[in-house]
Amino acid sequence: MKRTSRTERTQRSRSQRARLAAIALAVVGVLGIAGTATALLLTQGDGQAEAPIAPLEQPAPTPPPVTTASAEATAPPETVEVPDVVGRSLAEAEVVLEAAGLVVKLTEDPSALADAVGDARGVLAQEPAAMQLVPAGTAIMLVVPAEAGAGGGPAAGALEGAVVCIDPGHQARGDSRQEPVGPGASETKPRVTGGTTGVTTRVPEYEVVLQISMNLKERLEAAGITVVMTRDTNDVSISNAERAQMANAAGADLFVRVHADGSTDANRAGISTLYPGANRWTGPIAPPSERAARLVQDALVASTGATDLGIKPRTDIAGFNWATVPSVLVECGFMTNPVEDRLLSSPHYQDKLAEGMAAGIIAYLGE
Repeated sequence: MKRTSRTERTQRSRSQRARLAAIALAVVGVLGIAGTATALLLTQGDGQAEAPIAPLEQPAPTPPPVTTASAEATAPPETVEVPDVVGRSLAEAEVVLEAAGLVVKLTEDPSALADAVGDARGVLAQEPAAMQLVPAGTAIMLVVPAEAGAGGGPAAGALEGAVVCIDPGHQARGDSRQEPVGPGASETKPRVTGGTTGVTTRVPEYEVVLQISMNLKERLEAAGITVVMTRDTNDVSISNAERAQMANAAGADLFVRVHADGSTDANRAGISTLYPGANRWTGPIAPPSERAARLVQDALVASTGATDLGIKPRTDIAGFNWATVPSVLVECGFMTNPVEDRLLSSPHYQDKLAEGMAAGIIAYLGE
């Protein structure tokens, strides 16, 4: 028998290892496994290993797509708190509920005959009740007295002939000269000031309130109301007493003064409506002014969602004391509050303010 040399045995061993490696690689390719087994099979006699073959990458699973419909389905519906309109006139209730984004439906109670007719009838009951949270657009059923022999709703063009005087507060340059706080008064105040300035926007009050007032003017005129403006530009010099006298001369059914507020407290926010408290000048106009202030304030809060700071009587304001017609002064928000300052310069929020004021004014004129 022929002996095999050491060299031949080494060559056969390497050849055998090569065949085993090829078989192992085939198995690895099928199973998608790489690493330790392959490295061991490829180890040479001198103890060094060839580089292992990387495993085949498996594709990552694709997540299911999120559709717009499914995203919208999870979004909670917008809800609003139902205002309390029981005891209010129907006209007033409709303004408040519609400003809140709710729909008004009516039913008459034949057992209760109304003292008034049409939209002046008082609301006896409402469903859903006040303070409940309901989706926007919900119908609110109002129960009103039946009209005795009424011939239908209010006459078309009922607001025609009504006059509103709008006074955008302040002006570009203040006038520190003094004028009496009321006719014949010894107490005096500056004729007019320049107002405050936005803490963030740096927009002056006189500019913001003119923008809101012009928006309000368009809405009232669209309802058939005659509007008189004390100013339609910032470059004027008109005192507070002179502004009230302009409303008197126009025979205004309502004198509406538009302002913005300020405070040393940057967190102070919200809307308030001032009206003349009874004094030696304002006695005759104080009660109707208070009614107008309440209607305007309620409609403003419903329209904007702002904090309700209520209505407040004032006896120290020249623009009230010189007026002989019902008057209100709307403080639309605080320019010293960073959030409300930005809102007051926003055209969208100005629309909401003008919409609320117009609704309250129309409700007052329709009483």
